[in-house]
This record gives sequence, C-alpha cells and structure tokens, in this order.
Amino acid sequence: MATIPLQLAQRRLDTGNAVSYPNSSPVGAAMQGLGDEVSAVAERFRQQKQQQDAFDAEVIGRELNGRIAEAEKEAIQNAPADGRGLHDAMYGQVDPRNGVVKPGLFDNIFDSTVPKIPGSERASFIRQKEALRLAGSARMAAQQYARRQDYEQAEWSKAQAAELNAIAQSNPDDTATFEAIRQSGFNFIAKMGNPMARQLAETGWRSNTAKALVQAMIAKDPRRAIELLGAAPVAQAGDGETTGAEGTDLSAKNPNWPASGDDRLADLTPDDMAALARLAGASVAQN
Repeated sequence: MATIPLQLAQRRLDTGNAVSYPNSSPVGAAMQGLGDEVSAVAERFRQQKQQQDAFDAEVIGRELNGRIAEAEKEAIQNAPADGRGLHDAMYGQVDPRNGVVKPGLFDNIFDSTVPKIPGSERASFIRQKEALRLAGSARMAAQQYARRQDYEQAEWSKAQAAELNAIAQSNPDDTATFEAIRQSGFNFIAKMGNPMARQLAETGWRSNTAKALVQAMIAKDPRRAIELLGAAPVAQAGDGETTGAEGTDLSAKNPNWPASGDDRLADLTPDDMAALARLAGASVAQN
C-alpha cells in the first residue's frame, strides 16, 4: 500500500488552481469525498505515528533504566571502602532552590539519551529526569550510608582486637595502663556515626576489656584468677579435690557486683565468669 507523507496527507485537496465544481454536482461531491478520505488517512497515519513514537520512547526508557542500574552497580563496586563520594559521583549535587549544582554520571547518561527519543515524546521524557534522579539519589545515599557503617565497624573491630590483645598481654595489676586502653577505646567509639552502633560497641567494649583483663590474670596466676572470679579456693593438683570452678554456683552472684572487689570486672556476666573460671581451672590443671 502506498504511503502518504504526513505533511501532505494532513492537507485536504488543494483547489487553489484547480477547476471549481459546485458541491451539488456529481464531480463536486466526488472531489469532496476524496478530500475527506485523504483527511481520514492522514489522521490514521498521525495516530499510528504517535503510537509508534510512544512505543519507541518506552523501549529507550527501559534501556536507560538498564544503563543507570549498571552504572550504579559499577559505582558501588569502585567506591572507596568508606563509601565517600559514592552518591555525588552518580547523581551529583542538587540545591533544592537552584537545581543541579554539580552534575553526576546520571546526568551524562540521561542527557545522551534525550536525542534518541522521538520528538513528539521528548518533552514528556525530559520531565521525568528529576523524578528519576530523586529515586536514584535515595538508593545511592542508602548505599553510601551502609558502606560507611560497614567501614566504621570494620575499623573498630581491628582497633578493638589490637587493644584487647594489649590488655591480655599486659600486667593485670597495672590499673593505669588498663584504664588508659579502655578510655582510648571509648574515645574511638564516640566518633562512630551511628548511635545504635555506638551503644552496642560501648557495651561490648566494657565486657571484652574485662574478659581480656581476666585472661592476663590467668596467664600470670590462674589460681588467683579463680579466686577473683568467685570460685572456691584451688586445691593442689593430685589431692583429690577440684582444680577448677566445678561445683561453684557463679550464676547466683550479682552480675553487677565484682566478686573480687575489683571494679574492672564489674561488666562480666555470670556466664562470662563461669567460662573464664573454667579456663583458669584448665590452666591450673595443665601446670
């Protein structure tokens, strides 16, 4: 079937230089009918073109979403350990009052897509840009925040391991060194950004430093460690009596009251004391 160019098909018959026939005449009626038919064909062509443009715009829009998703994935993979700059690299910086201050990769991807959109759909497509930015910005902000939390937790775990090892290897009677290490840990924790993470880290730090101190005690004098933990006096190995904390009801003790009178052990739970007492007993038995 022949194709009628839109700019021509939209026009009715041009009778500017043609012979004019009265509408009541057979020829005039035929000419009018032909003009109406051409107009109908033009309208159908316009509707079909509009439908095709909408379809093509949808295809290109989906391709754009795929490119954005791939770019976000690569940005996350290539971001530094602490997530710094992840959001701005992908979605730039936006001032709510003045609009985009600094474009990001999203702007490059979107703007390079615009020329591919059919002209009839382009304005509508461009209006979607800021909505897409807003949704993507929230995703990247969440990713950057999560990356930062993981980074802070990982760095704290490394610092904590080093500090606990220092306590475990130190002289348990050197209270000043213990308190200095403990305070150093609290100072580190105070700089963490997540309040809940800070609270959990502080609770764990109190307990872990007390455990490390008992480990130092066990290394120096396991019998004394058992006594400090509230166990029965340790008998000499081979006299038929227990050498550990077996039979001692440590769970009956107030967990907030240090059995030895040493405030540094106040954060040990009954379960912690029982486990450490067994460890001390095993050390006595081996020696």
